[in-house]
Amino acid sequence: MDMRPAVSIVMAVHNGQRHLSDAVQSILAQTMGDFEFIVIDDGSTDWTARLLDEFAESDPRLRVVHRPHQGLAESLNFGVAQARSELIARMDADDVSMPERLELQSSFMHSHPEIGLLGTAVFLAAEDGDDRGCWDPPTGHEEIRKALIRANQFAHPTVMFRRSTFESLGGYRNMRYAQDYDLWLRFAAVDQVANLPQRLLVRRISNEQFGTERETEQIRLAWRARMDAIERGDYPRSAMLRLVKPAVAARMPAPLRQAARRILNLRAA
Repeated sequence: MDMRPAVSIVMAVHNGQRHLSDAVQSILAQTMGDFEFIVIDDGSTDWTARLLDEFAESDPRLRVVHRPHQGLAESLNFGVAQARSELIARMDADDVSMPERLELQSSFMHSHPEIGLLGTAVFLAAEDGDDRGCWDPPTGHEEIRKALIRANQFAHPTVMFRRSTFESLGGYRNMRYAQDYDLWLRFAAVDQVANLPQRLLVRRISNEQFGTERETEQIRLAWRARMDAIERGDYPRSAMLRLVKPAVAARMPAPLRQAARRILNLRAA
């Protein structure tokens, strides 16, 4: 008798106590209850570990692994390796999943075996919870793949993917940022990909990173992921024209990029 759960949810968290309870509760309250929830505590030094252990004591579906700090990519690869299901869902410690998220995504994946990676549209919220609108990415494979060379078309904490494809691709590469974007580009080259039009997650966004060295590094690594996709032959050489603007942005000093963004926003207004 197969006792494997229908879905394995994998989350990695480092010092994420601020919104952790909301994130964990949103998974434990899903309308589909046949899952395991694997949370990798990536060397947290705040109250994250204690909060997770308290949740695990009250719900056996939650499995917590405490490890020294390894970074997001390594922690997620480790978490997927612990999973027992073929369907892997991602979750982040500062977001909130809608109650029907797992049910809708798993049903779609079962009825569309050609789909290897599935995301969803999202609601956007500020750190304090204020409404920031929504993000509705393209839904079909061809449209997504065409747009993917320009920008990430998946909200990382919404995705569900097939473990077999993930493992065949070698999982997340050990990049400080853009490790998800790099993986989606590789997924789209070997499997069909899709997004559900339903907004099945509230994603918290912060303006603090804009115009910082962190953003510069994110832009640089995303550019590298695009170049790797072209060099692998997943996109034609002509797609390099799409890389000019991000290459310029990556070389622009962070304060200058922040000022340019403010000017463009004023013009748009």
